[in-house]
Order: sequence, then structure tokens, then C-alpha cells
Amino acid sequence: MTDRAAAAISKGASGPDPLIGRVINERFKITGLIARGGMGKVYRAEQAPLGRLCALKVLNPNYSGDHDPEFHKRFFLEASMTSKLTHPNTVTIFDYGRTDDDIYYMAMEHLEGHTLHRAIREAGHFAEERTAHVARQICRALREAHALGVIHRDLKPANIFLVEHGDETDFVKVLDFGLVKDVSEGKPAEELTQTGLFMGSPKYMAPEQILGRKVDERADVYALGVMMYEMLTGIPPYSRGDHMAVMYQHVQGKARAPQEINPTLSANLAEVVVKAMAVDKAKRFQTMEEYRGALERFL
Repeated sequence: MTDRAAAAISKGASGPDPLIGRVINERFKITGLIARGGMGKVYRAEQAPLGRLCALKVLNPNYSGDHDPEFHKRFFLEASMTSKLTHPNTVTIFDYGRTDDDIYYMAMEHLEGHTLHRAIREAGHFAEERTAHVARQICRALREAHALGVIHRDLKPANIFLVEHGDETDFVKVLDFGLVKDVSEGKPAEELTQTGLFMGSPKYMAPEQILGRKVDERADVYALGVMMYEMLTGIPPYSRGDHMAVMYQHVQGKARAPQEINPTLSANLAEVVVKAMAVDKAKRFQTMEEYRGALERFL
């Protein structure tokens, strides 16, 4: 990483952002900042010569360092795999690459809306029909990903974006396949992990993922079950204590029944959530299509 790139992306308090106004690889003119996080920034950009508005995800050069030397490799893995996904409920990747001065970027569709995390906080909890509507779309997006051998492994409300699509509200866009794993037949699995490097979000991780066991599409089924629990009750099933305590609770699998928190919850939908969250993955829905079918029957 060059000094120029580091200066351009670093979170400096003095002066304007040096990347705003810059054209990345002669195609993407950065016009403003959308969001900032520990891994980097997301900018608003215009793609030439199409004049298309897009979101440009740019890595923070200070994020990787000695803590995660494989971060750039994971970034390109995320971009290359997500670019193969075409389902309307998955964010569309237009382009990705690296500039001559080592700025890593990913161009994707620009979304107007808010995260599922924010929506839950604003609503307190969702009605059953709204929960099933959102979850069914996530099932559809992940059904395509799983068919291509792509496991998300980091499903959580912050990675689900809700937009207006025509006359439909709560149209889902699944984001951030940053921890994807390619398990397609004939290809070696990409286990981009490192001793001491934490992969995933504790409140939504499947027990087998926490224990370092083999992860397949049922880990995403589990995470969606946890998100449905949170949508219906307003709180995740396991959140007490630090990260280690939360992970231990997932492995124990002794969450309060969702009906205890939301007494109006129907038995049918509660049963769907409990099945998706089974500690033993053999007792969960085995595929996203099976999960989607249960939601369709409820609706």
C-alpha cells in the first residue's frame, strides 16, 4: 500500500476527503461519502461513460496490517463470487479491482433505504406477515447463492438492506458476502481464516461455525432463524455478556421461547423459527428452499 493510498483513505479529521472528486481506474468518479466503517468507506460514485450512480466500497489500508494479512484476498473472493449472483434480492456488483496506487475497490448498485437492523430498532418488533415477507426474500437470495456453492456465513440484520421497489416496500437486498465460502463441487474450499482471527458475528453465528466445524448452507439457515427471532421479539435470542458468553449460549441452545417475549406470536411461525435455530443442523431446514416453503405455507 502506497503512502498516497493510505493518505487518501485514512480517517483523517483535517481537511476534505482526498478521494472525493477522484476518478478510480478511469471509470468511477467519487462524488460523496455514504458510510464509514472499520474496514473502509463506501462512497457515492458515477460510472463513466454510462452516467450510472453506484456505491463504491473502498478498503481502509490500515485495517489489514499484521492482524489479517488475507483480508485483500477475502475482498477479491467476495467480489468475484458476489458478481456471479444475479438474484434481485442480492446486491449487484458492477466491477472490482485495484488502482495503480493500491486502492482496492468494489463498485455495486446504489441503494436507497435502510438496514434491517435499523428497521427493527425503529419498529420495536415486526408483525408476523412482515417478518415472513422479509425472511422469504432472504431465502430466495441465498437459495441462488447456495446453488452456486456460495455460503454467506455472516448473515445479520446489518447486512440486510430494505428498499422500495416499485410499489413494494421492504424489498430485500442481501449485502456483504465478505466471509463467503466457495464449496462448489470440484473446487477447493476457501478457508480464509487465521489463528486468532474472529470470523462472523457472535449474535448470529451457528454453533458449528463457533466450534470450528464444517460449515454448509445450514449455517445460513440458522442465522436467518436468529434474525426472524429478533424481528418477531425485538431482541436477539442470545445477547447477554461478552462475545465468548454469547457464543457459548448458541452452543448450549437454550434460548427463551419466542412466545414468552411476544405472547401474540402464532404457534406456526414460532415453530418455523425454533426449527431454523436447532443446535443440531440435521434438525434444521436442510435448504433455503425448504425454509422458504415453510414461510410460504405460513403466509
